[in-house]
Amino acid sequence: MISVNPNILVWARETAGLTLPEAAAKINVVENNLEKIEKGEKKPSHAILLKMADKYRRPLLTFYLENIPIKSNYGADFRGLSEQITPEDKALIDALLRYAQASQQMIRATLELEEESTPLSFVGWLRRKWGLSEKTDSMENELKRITQSQQRNTLVADALHGINMVLGDRCNLNKYYEQSNPLSAFKLLRSSCEHSGIFVILKGNLGSSHSNLSPEIFRAFVIADNIAPFMVINNHDSIPAQSFSVLHEIIHLLLDQTGISDLQKANPIEKFCNHVAGEWLLPSKLIRDGQVSRQEEISALKEIISEISEQRNLSKTMVAMRLYQERIMSHESFSQLQKHYKQEWEKSRQRKQARKKTGGPSFYRVKRSQLGDGLLQFVKRMIQSENLTVSKAAIILSVKSGQVYKLLDT
Repeated sequence: MISVNPNILVWARETAGLTLPEAAAKINVVENNLEKIEKGEKKPSHAILLKMADKYRRPLLTFYLENIPIKSNYGADFRGLSEQITPEDKALIDALLRYAQASQQMIRATLELEEESTPLSFVGWLRRKWGLSEKTDSMENELKRITQSQQRNTLVADALHGINMVLGDRCNLNKYYEQSNPLSAFKLLRSSCEHSGIFVILKGNLGSSHSNLSPEIFRAFVIADNIAPFMVINNHDSIPAQSFSVLHEIIHLLLDQTGISDLQKANPIEKFCNHVAGEWLLPSKLIRDGQVSRQEEISALKEIISEISEQRNLSKTMVAMRLYQERIMSHESFSQLQKHYKQEWEKSRQRKQARKKTGGPSFYRVKRSQLGDGLLQFVKRMIQSENLTVSKAAIILSVKSGQVYKLLDT
């Protein structure tokens, strides 16, 4: 049985805002027994830990860490809209971030145990190249200063080079465009990241539809670590938007930035990451070479955008944004199209949800898709080398111990 640090149990209860009697009532145990568990005098059963995870709003993985995790912070990156965040949404986001942090820490520790903790040179590559401070505020101010200068094109070129360095020969723009559909294009991007050592998981809730997070609240975040970088993408977002988020998060890795920001979309780092991701997917030169002239007729713009997005596995909103940035349309036209594509996406999402109610792929197929080949192969290899127990593997994979081998048997 995996040992549990009783200090973590106390910390989890207190940060959930529960007294000892309140917690005992919620998880249905005798108060005296809970007190003994928190003092380390009694071992908690798996069933009790599951109840604690539910009532304390913590991923089960948290209770198996050696030490109390570092407090969640909204640091460098959060792809979402601040004005729509409710206290309930924030609580879910906090729990999701804690899950990611706990998983990443356990993965890193396992890699170190296996002596596979070779630092990844691309993490922080841009920050070092530009001589930026590791402090987020300093980096934002410095990036704002230099992007307002004549150096902007050079910085964008550096960032694009960094993306290509991460993706390697497995994925370039031509290969991305050549994919048969947006899902294949996203899979190509994702597998290229995993081959470089980045763990990319799809997660838009805490295990049930009741905790679903809308892409308007949360799109993606990344834990920048030079041993086990960990990227989380909201799988409720559209597929082309997920590709955009992957590229956006790669820039944060190149800047060596971790966490979730204060949700200010207009901060210099977020604006820069968005610009570079858009430039990689639809370069300015390609727009100019396509001789797309300025246009204000909405119907004509829709036709141009549909053609570009379908040919290149891109989201219509992103194409509209790039055309607006290249002065192909006015701000008024862009706002109108942005609203239209949002409504179009919402209708598409509702249709997909209706289809899910009538059946769909198996649990294991969905779970494998969400976890990704990178994480699944890592867990399988670590179990085989006996550096990871089945119990710990179950925690990382968010499944029951009895489901681990079936999940990995693919």
